[in-house]
Amino acid sequence: MKKITKEEIIEVAILILDERGVDGVSLKEVAEILSIKTPSLYNHIKNRENLLALAAYVSLENFYQTLLLASVGVEKKEALLAMAGAYRQFVVDYPGQYELIQKQSYWENTEADKISNQVIGLLQKILASFDLPKGEQIHFIRLVRSYLHGFSSLTGKKSFQLHQDIEESFIYGLNIIFLVLPE
Repeated sequence: MKKITKEEIIEVAILILDERGVDGVSLKEVAEILSIKTPSLYNHIKNRENLLALAAYVSLENFYQTLLLASVGVEKKEALLAMAGAYRQFVVDYPGQYELIQKQSYWENTEADKISNQVIGLLQKILASFDLPKGEQIHFIRLVRSYLHGFSSLTGKKSFQLHQDIEESFIYGLNIIFLVLPE
């Protein structure tokens, strides 16, 4: 009998996730890809929801690392632009992981919440360099997240079909949002 690990199961689930989205992940398919019988998965996971919760944790960690790496060595507006570009690229490259991290109901463990808070903390650290009042930081983060979510999702679905350069439009929108930041 083939030995598998929880990590291998999560890895396969994430591959399926990025190909077919959250609804496309099934225990049957994970087992087929791993060349095992579905009941063997229960030695490592409780059920599909537990698998998705584990995948959400890994996906959040991947997302955080992507944003963190993009912001290393740059400050202020350049850091926000780098993170925004990395955010958009993550959505396009890993659509299933991105879809999953938007579903907080799958964050069943505090580690996932901790990573989500690290993402917010990363943004707050950059915003602090602008002297944006603490009370306004969450509003600004929500504004930027809403813009990035919408623009990135539409880009990933190839919804922008006009001839104008998408990258120019993306930066144009960010520059308008950044107008509210104090210098």
